[in-house]
Parts: sequence; C-alpha cells; structure tokens
Amino acid sequence: MHAIGLTGGFCSGKTFVLKVLEEQGCYTMRADELAKSIIFSKDSPILQEIISAFGPEIYDREKGLDKEKFSEILFEDHEKRNSINTIVHPLVSEERQNKIRAIAETRIYDFLIYESALLLESGIYNEFEKIIVVYTAVAEQLQRAMTRDNLARPDAEKRIQSQFPLKEKLKVANYAIDSSGPFAKTRANTMEVFYLLKKDFNLL
Repeated sequence: MHAIGLTGGFCSGKTFVLKVLEEQGCYTMRADELAKSIIFSKDSPILQEIISAFGPEIYDREKGLDKEKFSEILFEDHEKRNSINTIVHPLVSEERQNKIRAIAETRIYDFLIYESALLLESGIYNEFEKIIVVYTAVAEQLQRAMTRDNLARPDAEKRIQSQFPLKEKLKVANYAIDSSGPFAKTRANTMEVFYLLKKDFNLL
C-alpha cells in the first residue's frame, strides 16, 4: 500500500477530491477527524491543557467543550493556535501512524490518501510517497467559504490567510488538482491524477 498526502488551502476543494479518490477504491483519512476525536472526546487527554490555554469559559461540565467558540478562537488567535497544534500534533501523528500500519496489514488497498490542510506546515509531508495539492483561485475560495460556512468576507479572508500561501504548498506537490469551476471538471482533474498515480506505481 502506498501512503499519499493530500493538502490545499481552506475551501480549496480537498474534501471533494478525497471523496472522488475514495470512490476509486482508495482508503481515505482526514487529519481534522483524527484531531477532533482527540480534542472533543469526553476523556480527552488534553482537556486541562485546552482549558488552561483558552480559559474556563470554553468548557461546560454538561456540554463539554464549546466547539464553535473553540474553532473561532483557534482561527483568530495565532498564539493559541500554535499552542494547541503543539499539543495535538504528536497525538494525531501517533494515531495516524497506527491506523496506516493497520490498514496496510489488511493488504486490501493500493493507496491510502491522508488529507491535511497543515501537511506542509506540520512538516509531515515527508512521511508520504507522493503529495497531491488541490488549489483554486482566491476569489473562489472566498466565495466558497462565505457560502459553505456562512462567513463574512473578513472572517473568510482571515481563515485563508492563517495557512501557508498556496505557492509554498505547490512547491512540494507531485500532482496538482485545479478545483476551479464545476464539480465535473474537478472530478475529471482528479481522475487524471489518479491515473498518473497508478501509472507511477506500476499499477495499471
């Protein structure tokens, strides 16, 4: 099984591309889902550290962590975001590696696609055999963010700017997928990259 990293900017089309690759028989995994399972679990190993960093108002004994407030602070406060990433990334890394080993042992899949917006920022892109970068124009990113997440333009711009510039992500790309325009076009671009993946690993 070949482990492939997939990344891109906020609202760049990563989720759709991941879905298309899953439909082609790839095993898919998302960094966000691993992180959320660690952060928001009832017995989260980092709960006290989060409360210390974000303040007691972030937590309610009955309801748990306030997910909306947590996400808002995470995007707006660079220092707190770095603090949480420092705590969470090692735990996510351990969980990711355990899952990749377990999936590889099944010998069912040719490819495992791991999607993470912070693949480059966290430095883990070196752990993957190939890197796919999904991109689109900033204007389209903004429109998607405002429509999908119901964000005001300034908030959408903040979220986009909180990540590495696209040009930096593209520097590590083995394959790039343009997600501009209709879904059909993005699907076609994704299928082309999937063909290239199979060709490069002699799986055609």
